[in-house]
Amino acid sequence: MMAPRLTGPFMRALLVFAALLGSTCTQKAPEYPVVQEQDGRVAIRLSIIDDGGVHHFTYKHDDKNINFFIRTDVTGKLQAHFDACYSCFKYKLGYVREGPQVVCIACRIGYDLVDEVWDYIGACAPISLRSKVVGEALVIERKHLEAGQKYF
Repeated sequence: MMAPRLTGPFMRALLVFAALLGSTCTQKAPEYPVVQEQDGRVAIRLSIIDDGGVHHFTYKHDDKNINFFIRTDVTGKLQAHFDACYSCFKYKLGYVREGPQVVCIACRIGYDLVDEVWDYIGACAPISLRSKVVGEALVIERKHLEAGQKYF
């Protein structure tokens, strides 16, 4: 008995998906404004990020772009997240802002920017990145950034 032939739109979609999968697994994560480490930490001025928006940055380590973003939640607190999730990181696509949400480019799951804590839907949610406000800057320790290298 012969297996049925796959033709038409389904086959085209399958081929496009396979091409996308093959090309994204080997590519480098995109590059955003690059932040520099000083004295074991990265410091980003609050005047740049404390505006209710979403701000993407790149930290370079071992020839990799370790991407992260910073957002302001409903309480006014700045939250830092790797630009990756536990399930879709392998595609190196990250998140994009779409209106009042950040949305995973790979699987299209979105999270409301104003939420203080994001409920995790499956394994797709931006990975939290430890940070704190010190004076007039949001500070992220280098060791916390480098711990996320495996996602990029």
